[in-house]
Amino acid sequence: MAASREALNQQLQQIVNSLKEQGILDSQFWMVHSLKEANGPFFLAELIPMFCHNVQTTLRDLNRTLEKEPVNYHDMNELTMKIKGCTSRCFGARRLALACVTLWRAVDNKNKDGCSSALNGIRQEYQTLRSSLDRIVELERRIVSHQA
Repeated sequence: MAASREALNQQLQQIVNSLKEQGILDSQFWMVHSLKEANGPFFLAELIPMFCHNVQTTLRDLNRTLEKEPVNYHDMNELTMKIKGCTSRCFGARRLALACVTLWRAVDNKNKDGCSSALNGIRQEYQTLRSSLDRIVELERRIVSHQA
């Protein structure tokens, strides 16, 4: 069983390294990953779905705020900072954080079309990140089941 767990850990490392090479994640991910030692083996497998839920909720709120006339750019700014903060601090989701900067600039310029375009970019980056995080959660669960 130890060999299987080791193989799963190597697979996880390869996936994360590939995501880092693609710029999807940065080194912050491994820092968060190391917190599972202090917070229990299911920490990451529980944190990722919470993160995804929060991002989805914020994306929905951003979309609703952008659709209202006149656009409340203050609220757009707050929501943009919320999503950017959790992406960079929680997981080191580098490309998603960069997409948030693009939205923040459009919000700062009060450019509704730019906001719409940037929000689409955030959605695309989130979908890419989400599929990668889903694979990581699956591996984490398999690794934990081998530890039992």
